[in-house]
Amino acid sequence: MKGSEPASVYWQRRAIVAGAAVVLILVVVFGLKALGSDSGGATAEGQAEPQEWVAPSSSSTLNRPQVSPTPSAEPSSASPSPTVPACAEDELMLQIVAAFDEVRSGSPVPVSVLVASTAAQTCAADLGQVAVELAAGADVVYSTAHCLEAEPREVELAEGAGQTVEFELDGLASEPGCAGDRRELPAGDYEMRARFGEAVSQPTTLTLT
Repeated sequence: MKGSEPASVYWQRRAIVAGAAVVLILVVVFGLKALGSDSGGATAEGQAEPQEWVAPSSSSTLNRPQVSPTPSAEPSSASPSPTVPACAEDELMLQIVAAFDEVRSGSPVPVSVLVASTAAQTCAADLGQVAVELAAGADVVYSTAHCLEAEPREVELAEGAGQTVEFELDGLASEPGCAGDRRELPAGDYEMRARFGEAVSQPTTLTLT
């Protein structure tokens, strides 16, 4: 029933009620969206936090050798690192290996010498000072240092690391300064060893026929 009030008043009241309902619906919708965005933001932050934590220096540290820190980690304004010290001869280990244990006298013999460091820190060595010699008893009858001019070959050796030097022995007798006639060595067994100053390798036997 419309009652005794005019029809215009009745429709005005219905319009007010309908408008209030629409406003309430909009408030609920926007409220739900706000809650959804907040929960979504919390999820995104929850995912971002572990990513930001995992990415730091741990990956670069794992990929970097522990024994040798990366120089680039130091500021560019830092003072240059000190010169690498020379290897002490008593901290060098030499090992010699010939391609043949037995060869005809006067024939070339390929020989390899491994030079390794036992020092606790990296040191420098001039591999041009390495020589190979043959001895008959107490006499050195041949040495690569007698007739070959040493070519400087400076290298850095870390603890336990080594470098190889290659030689070719010609099997001819020699004297210091390459003096005297170079003749074929007599057949027999000779003690072959590598030398770096006072550092000497364990000898091996080279047989000439």
